[in-house]
Amino acid sequence: MTKIWDRKTKKFLELIDKDTAKQYIYKTNGKIFSAVFRKKDGEKRKMVCRRSVSKYVKGVGLKFNPEKRDLIGVFDMHKVAYRFINANTLEQLKVRGVTYKIK
Repeated sequence: MTKIWDRKTKKFLELIDKDTAKQYIYKTNGKIFSAVFRKKDGEKRKMVCRRSVSKYVKGVGLKFNPEKRDLIGVFDMHKVAYRFINANTLEQLKVRGVTYKIK
């Protein structure tokens, strides 16, 4: 991992690749984390979310495999709904107080 200086936050950020970021998200085991990603129009969006939430699940399941499309299923804490994070548009990740910048 490489550390870079962020002028905005005045802190060091660790630079990681997309696959490592996906592993960090999967290893959170229900802990809250935040993700910053680009939307289709180029606007950045920050999401506070967590994995392994089973509330509001009806047991029907998905009609597609999210891993084939590089999607990570999470529960958005602000909107109180399930969302997908696209791993290709992921720019920044904060897990357990450490901020990671994605290459």
